[in-house]
Amino acid sequence: MRTSNPPPTPQQWQAIVDRDASQDGGFVYGVLSTGIFCRPSCPSRPARPRSVVCLETAEAAHAGGFRACLRCRPDSPESW
Repeated sequence: MRTSNPPPTPQQWQAIVDRDASQDGGFVYGVLSTGIFCRPSCPSRPARPRSVVCLETAEAAHAGGFRACLRCRPDSPESW
């Protein structure tokens, strides 16, 4: 996995913590410790901030070596 992706901005981190569905489609986040990426509204427990990187699209997450979360299915267009 590439670690050159930026950490979440304070606004992105707040969207992840709040599980803000209005941010879905704006970015996805990858968890370095698990290799999984999620939508901001994912119901899973958020990772530690230092383990999170933000990516613009699901395609960028796949290219970075992440796999899609099975709970929020961030690479499924009908889930947005």
